Amino acid sequence: MAGAALTVIAGPAIAQSAASSETVLEQIVVTASKRETNLMDTPVAISAFSQESLDRQGIQSARDLAGTIPNLQLGTGSDSGTAATIRGVTSTDFTEVGEGAVAILQDGFYSPRPQGALALMYDVERVEVLRGPQGTLFGMNSPGGAINIIPARPTFGETFGSVEGLMGNYNKRQIRGSLNWGVTDTFALRAAFMAERADGMIEQEMDLTDIEDAHSGIVKDGIPDVDQRRNRHLSPKDWYNNSDQWAFRLIGRWQATEKLELTGTFSYFSDQGAGDMNFVDCEQAAGTVNACTRTLRYAKVNVPGKKDLTIADYQLKAVYDLTDNIGLEYRTSYQDQKRYQIQDVDGGRHAAPEWSSIGERITPEEQLMGYYPIWDESWETKHSRYETVTHELQIKSRGDSRLQYVAGAYYLHEKKSIRYDMEMLAQKTYYEDPGLPLGFYPDGLPDTVIFDQNKRTTSSRALYGQVDYRLTEQFGLTAGYRYSWDKKTDEGGVTYGSWWGNEAWYNGLWTPNSIRAHQSNNLKWGMGGSAPLNSGVLPATAPNHSKMEWSQGTYRLGAQWFPNDDHMMFASVATGHKMGGMYEMTDTCANGCMKLLTYQPEKVTTYELGYKGTLLDGRFRLSVTAFFSDYSDMQNTGNKVVGVNENPLSPNFGDPVYAWATDNLTKSRIHGLEVEFDVIPWDDGRLSGYLAYLHTEITDGGTYSDGYACNEREYFGQPHCGDPSVANIKGNKLPFAPEWSLTVNYQHSIHLPGGFELVPYVSVHWQDRMFLDIGNYTGAHLGQYQDAYWKLNASLRLNGPENLYFVEAFGENLTDEDTKNFGGFNQGMVRNSYDAPLTWGVRLGYSF
Repeated sequence: MAGAALTVIAGPAIAQSAASSETVLEQIVVTASKRETNLMDTPVAISAFSQESLDRQGIQSARDLAGTIPNLQLGTGSDSGTAATIRGVTSTDFTEVGEGAVAILQDGFYSPRPQGALALMYDVERVEVLRGPQGTLFGMNSPGGAINIIPARPTFGETFGSVEGLMGNYNKRQIRGSLNWGVTDTFALRAAFMAERADGMIEQEMDLTDIEDAHSGIVKDGIPDVDQRRNRHLSPKDWYNNSDQWAFRLIGRWQATEKLELTGTFSYFSDQGAGDMNFVDCEQAAGTVNACTRTLRYAKVNVPGKKDLTIADYQLKAVYDLTDNIGLEYRTSYQDQKRYQIQDVDGGRHAAPEWSSIGERITPEEQLMGYYPIWDESWETKHSRYETVTHELQIKSRGDSRLQYVAGAYYLHEKKSIRYDMEMLAQKTYYEDPGLPLGFYPDGLPDTVIFDQNKRTTSSRALYGQVDYRLTEQFGLTAGYRYSWDKKTDEGGVTYGSWWGNEAWYNGLWTPNSIRAHQSNNLKWGMGGSAPLNSGVLPATAPNHSKMEWSQGTYRLGAQWFPNDDHMMFASVATGHKMGGMYEMTDTCANGCMKLLTYQPEKVTTYELGYKGTLLDGRFRLSVTAFFSDYSDMQNTGNKVVGVNENPLSPNFGDPVYAWATDNLTKSRIHGLEVEFDVIPWDDGRLSGYLAYLHTEITDGGTYSDGYACNEREYFGQPHCGDPSVANIKGNKLPFAPEWSLTVNYQHSIHLPGGFELVPYVSVHWQDRMFLDIGNYTGAHLGQYQDAYWKLNASLRLNGPENLYFVEAFGENLTDEDTKNFGGFNQGMVRNSYDAPLTWGVRLGYSF
C-alpha cells in the first residue's frame, strides 16, 4: 500500500512529463453495486472486460476466464460442470446437491447450476468479475465472488449488426452474429446467435480389451471382456472433448412511458457434444506399471460420450423512475435446464496386470492392490431437470447526490430432479466357499448404484440494503446488510444398488458359470441400470424425506478516501456464505448402517485495503488490493471415508467405506495482494495485465480423514494412510490457489495506407505450483498438483477501413503446455482434467 500511496503523490508529476497524446483509456461503467458506477470509483476488487477485449483474448465461455483475472481458477468436471475458484474459495460439487462458491449471473440474474457457465459468453456488453465475498448484494453462494455476464442491450432508433466466422485446428468451425433493430425511438430488438463444432481434442479408439490370466487358466479368445452394448466406430467429430453447441438470444427493450422501461430476454443454449474426459497423468505414471505407452490425450472407448444439455432462460426487468432521484426495479426470471449425459469413466485404462488377478490373489502385489484386470465403468445421467424461479424488487438512488443507496427483497426457488447411474461392470469379488454351487464366489461381478431423486428443492429469501454516503468531497462511507433464509428438501429420494457384487444384477438373463463372472457377449439390455428399478438393482435405502433450514446475516462496511478525481483509496470488511445441504442415505458400514450425510453452511469474512488510480492524463489505470480472509466451516467435496466395512461376506471386510460427499472440514486463513494495470505506454500501444500473490493456510484440519491411495502409497514405500505427517492437514494450502501468478498482454496498432490497421497481440501467463486437493499430496507417482508453467497466446489482426471488417490469425497455448485444472484418482492412477492443447485458426468479421 506504500507503493500505492507513492503513486498518488507522484501521479500528477508523472502525468506532466508523459508524452503528449489525445489517446486515453475508455471509461468503464460497472454494476457491481447494483447501480451504474465508474470502475475506478467502485470500492470493490473488480475486473471488467468488453466484448472486444474478450475476443482478443479468445474468451468464449466462463471457463476461458482463467489466467485473465487475478486469483481466478476455472476447473472442468467431466459432468459438464465448471468449478470456479477465487482467492482459494471454491466448490467442487457438480451434482444437484452442490452450490457454487462463485455466483454466476447473467445481467444480475443468478444461475445456480454450474453447467450454465458454458452458455453465456457471446454478444456481451461486458463481463464483470468481483473478487471477495459478495453476500450483501448478491447473497448466498458468493463467498468467493461473482461473475456477472451482461449481454449487449438493444439500442433505440438504430439498425446495425455484425457477423463473425472462425476456422481452426481440430476442424473447428464457429459462427457468431448479432442484429440490433431500433424499431422506433422507444422500442428496439437485439438478436444474437452462435454455433460451434469441433473434433475431439483426443486420440480415440474402440475399446476391445481381451484379457488373459495364466494362473486362472483364462486365455484370449477374441471376445472382448469390456461391455460392447454401446461400442461402435466413431469419427473424430464425435470423440470426447469435442464441441457441438449453439445458442440464441433475443432481447426486447421498450420505453413504455417517460418513467417506465421494460426489458425482456429469451435465451436458449444447446450442447450436443460428447462431453469431457479425464486422462492418466503420464508424468506421474512414468517409471511405474501404469506408464503411458501413447500420447497424453489417448483413450480406448467402449461407451461413446453423449450429452444433450439444453438451457432455456426467460427474464423480465421493469425499471420505473419514482422521482428524478429514486428508481424502482423489478426482476423476475425462469430457467429450465435439462440434461442427458453418458460418459466412459475408465477411458480404456485398466488396472495394471501386476496389480490385478482373476480368482485367488497370488503375488504380494495382487494381495495388496486387490484389483480386477478389467476396469469398465460408466456414469449416466439418464435424465435431469432444474427449474429455477427468481423474483427481486429493488429501490435505488439516482443521480449524483452524496447519498447513494439500494435496498431490495429477493426470492429464489429451484426444483431439481435427476436419475443418475454409476455402473461398474467388473469388480474384485472372488472368495472361496465350498458351500456355493461352484465352490467359490465368481470374480468380476458387476455393481450399479442409482440415485433416483424425484424432487429436491432449494429456496432462498432475503432482505438487503446498502448505503454509500460521501461525508465530504474526499471521504465516503459504505454500510450494507443482508439477511437470508435458506432451505433445502429431499422428497422421496431413493438410492438403488447391487453394491459390491451381486448375481441379481443380471436380472435372470445370465448366470455366472465359471471363475470369471462374464464376458461382453453375456451382457444384455435389461440388466443392471437398464433393467426396471426394483428388478436387477434393488433399493438400498428407504425413500428419503428430509429438510434442512438455515438463516444467515451478511454485511459490508467500508470507507473511501478521494484525494482528487483521479485517485481513490478504500478499506472494507465483507462477509459471505454458501448454504449447506444433504446427500442420500448411505450405508456407512456396508452392512446396514444407514446414515444421512449432511453438511452445514460455510462462511468467509474478508478485509481489504485498496487503491485505484488514473494516471498519465488518462493513459494509465492502476488497481491494487491487499486482502485477508477468515474462512470457516469450509465445505470440501470428494470421495470421503464415511466408515469401515463390517460385512463379513465382503472381500473388502475391514476396509474403509467411501462415499461421494461434502463435509465441513477446516478453518483457513487467506491473504494476498492483487495488482492490475492497463496503460497506453506510447501512441498506438496498449499494455495490460496483473500480478497476484495468494497465501492460503489451513489452520484447523477439522474431521479430515486420510484415505487417499492407501495401498498405492504402501506399494511405493510412502507414508501410510493415517500417518501424522500426511493425515494432519493443518498448514496445508487450499486447492486451486497458486501462490504467485502473472499475466501480461500487449497489443500495438500499425496504421496502413487506405485506412487499414494491423494489430499484433501477445499474452503471456505464468503461475506457481497449484494443489488440486486439500491433502496436498506430493508423493512420487501419486501427487495431486499442477507444477508452475508458462503459456503464450498471440494473434495478428487486420482491420479494414472504419473497422467494417477484419481478419485475424490466432494461436492459443502456443507452447502446447499440458496443464491440469482438476484432479482425481482411480485404479492406482492419477487422472486429471486438462486445459486445451495448442489451438490455432483464423477469424473473419464484418459489421454493417
